[in-house]
Amino acid sequence: MSTDDIVSRADSLMRRRSFIATRPAVETVSLEDFPQLTEEASPPAEDDIPVLTEEVLPEMPAASVQRDRFDETLAARLASEFAHALERRLAAELPSLVEASLAVLEADLRRGILDTADSTIKDFLARREQLRLPLEEPDQTS
Repeated sequence: MSTDDIVSRADSLMRRRSFIATRPAVETVSLEDFPQLTEEASPPAEDDIPVLTEEVLPEMPAASVQRDRFDETLAARLASEFAHALERRLAAELPSLVEASLAVLEADLRRGILDTADSTIKDFLARREQLRLPLEEPDQTS
C-alpha cells in the first residue's frame, strides 16, 4: 500500500467522522418559556407529592414461592457444598493462624523466662549481700 493510499483513506475517514461527530446546534431558551410562580398560585396538594417511604414489593414469581415440603436432597447437597467450601477455606487460612498464635506464645514464653531469670538473679544477689559471706581463699601454705 502506497503512502498516497494511506493518506487518502485517512482523509476520507476523518471526513466521515466529522460528519457523524458534529454537535447539534444549541437551542437558546428564554425565561419567558417557563411559567412564573405568583403569590396567587397555590401550593400543590399533598396527594401530588410522591412519598418515598412507601414500600412497594414486587410480585413473587412462581419459582420463588415458598415450598411446603422440606427438600432433603437439596439440603444435603447444600450442606455438602458448604462443608467443602469451609474445608478449603480452613486449609488455606489455618497455617497462618497457627503460625501467628505460636509467635504470640513464643513471645510470651520468652518474656516469662527472662522475667523469672531476672528476679532470680536479683534475689540471689540480695541474699548474698545480706549474708556477706567471705569467699574463702585456699591455703597457700601447703
